[in-house]
Parts: sequence; C-alpha cells; structure tokens
Amino acid sequence: MSRDPFKPFDENTVPDSRLDEVKDRASEVAAKTKDKASQMADTVSEKLGQQRENAAEGLGRVASTLHEKADSVPGGPKVVNFTHNIANGMESTATYLRDHDFSKMGEDLMSVCRKYPTQSIAAALAIGFLLGRSARR
Repeated sequence: MSRDPFKPFDENTVPDSRLDEVKDRASEVAAKTKDKASQMADTVSEKLGQQRENAAEGLGRVASTLHEKADSVPGGPKVVNFTHNIANGMESTATYLRDHDFSKMGEDLMSVCRKYPTQSIAAALAIGFLLGRSARR
C-alpha cells in the first residue's frame, strides 16, 4: 500500500502493537528526562545554597574586620562612624543571606520592584550597562 509522505501517520496506517510500543517508549523517555531534570535542579539548588552560604560567610568576615579596624581609619569620628555603618550593613546583608533562600529573595525583590518601580528600572539599566561594559573587556 502506497502512502502519501506528506500526510502524517494516523492510527489506521500503523499496527496497534507498534503504536503501543512507540507510546510506551515515549513515556519511558519522558520519565527519564523528567528524572534527569529533577536531579539537575536539585544539584543546582544545592550549589546555589552553598554559594549563598559562602557569600554570607565572606560578608561576615569583612564586616568583622571593618569593625576591628574602624578606630584606626584616618579622618576623625565621622569616618569611623561611617566605617561602622558600612560594617553593620554588611552584617545585616550576611544575616539576610543566611536566613533566606533564593525563592524568598526573589519574592522580596519583586516586592521592592513593585514598591519602587522607577528606581528599579533605573537600577536595572545601570546594572545592565555595567555588565555590558565588563563583558566587552
């Protein structure tokens, strides 16, 4: 029986046993793909969590060092207070990173963007500009 190559297969042109075999194989491939994607997502999530912890730890160390060295910074009491304020901000950021996962951070970011849309667009443009310049170098 001659078949038009431009017409798709229909169930009448393929034997039922072969069609069932193809469906089963497609189902197996889909399940394996889903499992692999899930494993990859878990691995990425774990790595991002480790990086988040490392960043928080690094910020905490820098903040601690700033607090220790703030009194020896030249410039008087205003500079010393400014240095302590920067260190406090870094400690606050480190605590936030330790206490929140990336999904919560995304929710917080969306909340800030909704509250301050103009500033968010300006910040996004500035970050994009800086990333673009750094990528060219």
